[in-house]
Amino acid sequence: MKNKIITITFLCLFIIILLVGCGNKKNSGTASKNEKTNIETYQEKSGEDNDVTVTWWIMGGMDEYYQYYWSEMEGIKKIQEITGVNIDFKVASNYDVYLPMMTARNYPDVITAKNLESYSGRMAGMFKDGVSIALNPYMEEWMPNFSKIVEEYPIIGKDLRLDTGEYTFVSTLYDVNDENDRIAISERGLGIRKDWLDEVGKEIPTNMDEWYDVLMAFKKYDPNLNGVQDERPVIMCSSGWKYFLPAYGIDDDPSVDENGKVIYGFMTQNYKEYLTELNKWYKEGLIYNMFEDVSIENMEKEVTGNTAGSWKASSGDFDSTNDSSFISKLKDIAPNAEFAACPWPKTEEGYQWCFSDISSFARDTTVITDKAVSDGVDKAAAYIIDYMLSEQGSIYLCWGIEDESYKNVDGENEFVSGMDEIIDFHGKNIQKWKTYADPITINFPQFGELSNYIVKNMNEEYYEACKVWSQGDCSYKMMAPCQLSVEQEEKADRFKDQMKNYITKSRAKFIRGNLNLSDYDSYVNQVKNLGGDEYVEIWQEAYDAYLNR
Repeated sequence: MKNKIITITFLCLFIIILLVGCGNKKNSGTASKNEKTNIETYQEKSGEDNDVTVTWWIMGGMDEYYQYYWSEMEGIKKIQEITGVNIDFKVASNYDVYLPMMTARNYPDVITAKNLESYSGRMAGMFKDGVSIALNPYMEEWMPNFSKIVEEYPIIGKDLRLDTGEYTFVSTLYDVNDENDRIAISERGLGIRKDWLDEVGKEIPTNMDEWYDVLMAFKKYDPNLNGVQDERPVIMCSSGWKYFLPAYGIDDDPSVDENGKVIYGFMTQNYKEYLTELNKWYKEGLIYNMFEDVSIENMEKEVTGNTAGSWKASSGDFDSTNDSSFISKLKDIAPNAEFAACPWPKTEEGYQWCFSDISSFARDTTVITDKAVSDGVDKAAAYIIDYMLSEQGSIYLCWGIEDESYKNVDGENEFVSGMDEIIDFHGKNIQKWKTYADPITINFPQFGELSNYIVKNMNEEYYEACKVWSQGDCSYKMMAPCQLSVEQEEKADRFKDQMKNYITKSRAKFIRGNLNLSDYDSYVNQVKNLGGDEYVEIWQEAYDAYLNR
């Protein structure tokens, strides 16, 4: 890992990825500030004398050390000390307990989870069911930092607000107009073997014609130089097929056309062109494993086994400083292996759409529950979460403790000597700095300066991959904050599964040639019979409501 320095401003808590060697870096100039004594504790602000503890449910991993990770992190401990609010972390190892916990209404005061995906009705449903509470009444007195963010960043303010006007959650926050923040979000895309391209005399493909030529060369020649035709030109495991949809201006979810009208790509003529191209690839033997074992484990086996030419990649695949990354494992058997990130394939007209999920907030969201109200700690929960959204709070979450884990040099932060040391932490070998702060893992709300942190601390290959995948126009994609209401979700659920199952089965038949593309119109009519038009209408209502927030 390169300790490329950083300044952090605003806030911290979870997620994602990236790095930089160049690019437009934010210049806050405030990272060297020490904690000011004018920060009131919760007790001073509320007039209460007693200790206060907030219970906080959060997803961790299967390893035992996760049970201690957040509670023993020095930056988080410092935040508790400053605010006077204690946190009792409840760490879950998988989502099997999530829905039972909700159904039994046996949850803690704060929940950080993939609520958008895991809770029926998403954030609006969670609020309507009385699980989460509105933050609006707390914003002026107890959440001034959050209030300032949603006022100064209108897109964030709009995206975090429900259609009915309530703010009910916080998350990792991004300024979608900032290059570094876009890069931070763009952690996945198409990867390719750069050394194979060099071997067959090809360049990184930028459109579908170029992709076909490259994949044919991978199949025809012997780019892995083992004398056997065992190359897999493109691995379609883990839904890699979706990553070629931008070449046809469609998404795998409802999307938006240039007139602001919602369309469902799987009913369009553009989708027929997509199927036609992939049918050609399939007949030529270019597609591997799209319809059998689609596991990520299988994809890793092919990539690290020196047989995959291209695949649905993650920025972590490119990180040569990580011994468990794809590139590190591959180099054990192919020392000259080199990865490259591929830009999203352009349309026939030469336009580049971006398939990355460019959004103002991340998948993990944090809510204060009605349990906090009944426990009498709702204000305390709001206060400590808001401090994490502050300028100084983000430094504790991203860097830890000044002069212990990091120092400020010429206005920028860098880890002190020894922070890269590998230590034992409850049976897990981790770098010492992670016992102070770990903004990529801890899943807390952070404001956009998280991108600067990652930009300064990840290796160049990781960063360059994210940068490539951040490019293009994402305006056609339905944005994450545009969500169906509880009623709309229930309406769509009546037919959605059957319709999508038919689409999936038909896709396999079209690409394999079991279903003739001359029957495409009949396929579209059947999708409509199964609720396709109604599905579009429901999403149009949701999109219009989002625009009117």
